Amino acid sequence: MINICMYDGSNITRGGAELIQLPLAEGCFLWVDLQHESDAAEQLIFDQFGCHQLTIQDARRPRHPPKTEHFSDQSFVLLRELVNNDGLAFETLQLACFIGDNFLITRHDKPSQAINLWQQSEQLPEVMSRGPMVLFASITNGIGLAYLDLLLDFEPALSEYEDTLLETQSDSVLRDLISCKTWLRKLTRLHSYHDRTYSELLAHLKEDHRKNIDAIHAVTDVYEKFERLNSLSALYYDLAGDLIDGHISLTSHNLNETMRVLTVVTAIFVPLSFLAGLYGMNFDNMPELHQPNGYFILVALMTLIAVVLVGLFKRNKWL
Repeated sequence: MINICMYDGSNITRGGAELIQLPLAEGCFLWVDLQHESDAAEQLIFDQFGCHQLTIQDARRPRHPPKTEHFSDQSFVLLRELVNNDGLAFETLQLACFIGDNFLITRHDKPSQAINLWQQSEQLPEVMSRGPMVLFASITNGIGLAYLDLLLDFEPALSEYEDTLLETQSDSVLRDLISCKTWLRKLTRLHSYHDRTYSELLAHLKEDHRKNIDAIHAVTDVYEKFERLNSLSALYYDLAGDLIDGHISLTSHNLNETMRVLTVVTAIFVPLSFLAGLYGMNFDNMPELHQPNGYFILVALMTLIAVVLVGLFKRNKWL
């Protein structure tokens, strides 16, 4: 599917590939959106706008980390858009953008919510009047907001895990935390790429397009959003790791408390078992066996030993 928006300086005309008439008139700006189009149809458009073949290969690869490359007449930016999520479990869509002086080409294999929102937006003429880089920044700003909503929605769940951890150390909580940490690791890695990509893009604009203040401000706003996403996902990843460590520490502490009680009980019964075993031997020559009060004396001695040991353990705060 090829959707084209042509801005002539005052109005927007929507249509298909028939709107591409190169060279473009002065003040004219084309936004070409390619969604799940054939390679041949894509290549025809890419050739018309002079897109580099290596960037086209990167755009078509099913999995490629976000990146940016710059040429004399255009810039190439590859991003990953959030398209579906269930809690922290998310899926992404690769979005390739070719940004020239008077055109923007966006390529994606599946429907893009950020693209669809701007194609239907009433603000599109005003944004297109400010140039391709501003439109690109506006589209990708929506991508950043989707990721931000994902993390902010997860924040209360992280607090709930922390409260639950103080009350009980169940295995289900540990499994959930490990799952969250796994997805947060993926988010942190993804946002580190996005952060670096926008940092390089902003540096390129400030160096080679320093007069385009509007584009620099727009890209700076998106860069700050992805920078925040990078730090926020890293923070939540560390917090999830701390909660896992805390869960393991509390579980180990409870186990140690149980083992301490069992050890104290064992220590009390060891001398009692020794005495019971000693006088349970079937030898005739045992003087104590013929004492009329021997049984009561032995029971009293065993009780005294148990009481003394319990008192000693409580004094040392082992019980």
